[in-house]
Amino acid sequence: MARRTTVTSKTTTTRGPTATSVRTTETVAAAPGAGLGEVLAILSTVLLLAAILMTDYYMGHKLGKSVFFGP
Repeated sequence: MARRTTVTSKTTTTRGPTATSVRTTETVAAAPGAGLGEVLAILSTVLLLAAILMTDYYMGHKLGKSVFFGP
C-alpha cells in the first residue's frame, strides 16, 4: 500500500512594519494591467499620427501639395 503523506505549513507571525510591507509589496506586484509608460507611448503615437494627417490634409486642400490628400 502507498504511504500517506501530510503536508503542514509553518506559519510565523511577525509584528511590526515588515509584515505589512511584505503584504503590500506582494499585492502591488501581482496587479495586472498596462502601466503609465505603455499608456503614454500609445497615446503619443496616436496623437503624432493624427497631427501628421491633419497637416497633410491642410496642405492638400489649401496649397495643393499633399502626400495622401489630393486637391
